[in-house]
Amino acid sequence: MSAPDLGFRQARIAVVGPFPPRAGELSSQTELLCRLLQEEGVWVQRVNTDAPGVRRLPGIGIHLLPIAQVLLVCWRLLTALPRSDLFHVHAASHWGFYLPVVLTLLFGKLGRRRVVITYSGGLARSFVTRSWRSVTWLLRRADGLAVTTAYGQEILARYGLRAATTPNLLSLDEHPLLARASWPPLLLWLDELEPRAQPQLALQALARLRQRVPEARLMLVGSGSLAAEVFALARALGVADAIAYRPALTERQRRDAIREASVVWRTADEDSLPQVLLEAAASGAVVVATAVGGIPELLDDGVDGMLAPVGDADALAQATERVLSRAFLAESLATNARISAERFTWRRHRAAYAKLYGLSAAAAGRVDPDEHPDHDDEGHDDVLGQTEFLWSDPNARQPEASPPPPARGRGPARRRSQESDESP
Repeated sequence: MSAPDLGFRQARIAVVGPFPPRAGELSSQTELLCRLLQEEGVWVQRVNTDAPGVRRLPGIGIHLLPIAQVLLVCWRLLTALPRSDLFHVHAASHWGFYLPVVLTLLFGKLGRRRVVITYSGGLARSFVTRSWRSVTWLLRRADGLAVTTAYGQEILARYGLRAATTPNLLSLDEHPLLARASWPPLLLWLDELEPRAQPQLALQALARLRQRVPEARLMLVGSGSLAAEVFALARALGVADAIAYRPALTERQRRDAIREASVVWRTADEDSLPQVLLEAAASGAVVVATAVGGIPELLDDGVDGMLAPVGDADALAQATERVLSRAFLAESLATNARISAERFTWRRHRAAYAKLYGLSAAAAGRVDPDEHPDHDDEGHDDVLGQTEFLWSDPNARQPEASPPPPARGRGPARRRSQESDESP
């Protein structure tokens, strides 16, 4: 059955944000969205907010970058203006927010074009709380506003902003499920070496894990201000020989690393819903992550992943050991995670994007109910994950009947306890 026409073929959209070869999850998301829109028949103009040539200049590139970015983005927006009916901005936090949002709103309003903004910053809690006056003033000028998680939606709601949820998208064809015959103790950590990401926690967890699983190995991928501290800590903990370090990976290397790893770690103390976890869930790796931000919207603890408290290296190591030592648990988590990942495909959210863009068919309500992002709020079949845990502890008493699975983490109740002390 062909997908209903939502008016995409009449749209001319300029997508504003970083694009490859710029490293990072936001650049891969903007490129994926452009490809998906083009498959719908949309005329797409890419407006790159990065200046890779200037960035590569030795010595002075980093100092010239802000000025070069402003000038280049102004020129690119001016060029796209007469050929586009709509600007779609993908914004992160800090400079990654102000640069694209301010300039696109300026040119969009001068050219009387519709401007929609998707805010996907992993630092949403701290950035919006600290800069709420300027952030909310700018976001209120948009014709459409979206965030990538219900977690981000709740943060903006505290300041009276209503945002739709258009999550990070996933192409399942690019991340086929790997059927695993075994679960070797190979771990992957892929993030920035910055305080938010807590790379030190990964090393501490690895040291604890190797006391029980001596053959455990970790591939650490990322760069940032904590690089020297992380290297020193690895030596001090005696795990340097068990770590393979890469400052960055190409897109192909990244996919291969995710597929080769049995477990993908995420240790951040502030996050949204990182793309690497979606890719891991789709590829058949088991995700063990801290329960922050939008991560619980993808994973239910013990059902399609393992969640640990923030800053708890022991909990991270223990959860990982359980996965590596119980093949049935690992297989059930991976199977359920793949089902969870299917909720982030374009088919599930094309109607939400059409509505965000104000396309005529979506505005008139001619959408397929099977494509509505809230169509599967009841979650997925959790029998495998729950059954294994009934078997996992022989000393535990089995209940007479299994309780119903908890609701998926889309609504505010899922994170209310986590957010109760974060009022603005």
